[in-house]
Amino acid sequence: MHNLIGFVSDAHGNGPAFDKAVKILIAEGARSLYFLGDAVGYVPSVAVLDSLMRLGKRINCIRGNHEVMLTNLQIDLERESIYQFNSLRNILTCEHLKMISTWPICRRVEINGLKLLLVHGSPRDPTYGYVHPDTDLSSFVTDADLVFMGNTHRPFIRRLGKTCYVNVGSCGLPRDDGRFGAVVLFDPTRNHVRILRFDIKAEFEQVLEEFPTVHPEVRKVYERRGLSVYGDIL
Repeated sequence: MHNLIGFVSDAHGNGPAFDKAVKILIAEGARSLYFLGDAVGYVPSVAVLDSLMRLGKRINCIRGNHEVMLTNLQIDLERESIYQFNSLRNILTCEHLKMISTWPICRRVEINGLKLLLVHGSPRDPTYGYVHPDTDLSSFVTDADLVFMGNTHRPFIRRLGKTCYVNVGSCGLPRDDGRFGAVVLFDPTRNHVRILRFDIKAEFEQVLEEFPTVHPEVRKVYERRGLSVYGDIL
């Protein structure tokens, strides 16, 4: 079996969806796992952080913009009812904060002669950048063969020159179609990337029942339906 690598991102407190995403990647043959940030935000839950702690060295993480805002004690009063950081800070433990503090803002990995750049945002702005399906990729300068990123919650695979840009989407709060979380499976032997989509309707309902304070605007994201879904639906 090829040494497959699994990528997951933007869980945003949706613990059941994150756990499902990890199980899918392992079942599909992933031997290495990477989390590209935003375990928190929108849902005032530490469930994803707890799962990451249990996974330990089995998964490598980078910080997303929500981890940075949380740990830097940034407060946006206009958006607090959406982000819900204050509620989250009340249940965070020292262990959670210590774990997050070890996450870098980007990672560079070389495997089978391929250079991988892993960021939450973009090659130009690793933490806060947004790379959408229609973003002009020519504005980025990188020597990476593949760039894996998240933050927009919209998965895609695009190539420009020698670089393949992969947005792994969101496992917990997809913005293209709220029914289907996303993960990525990468085969470095064949240099092949596959986006997998999986049903999270039951997981979403579970989270909303447990956390009724989730903002209506966040609930609307789950209710979105796309004309098409990017990736392979499992």
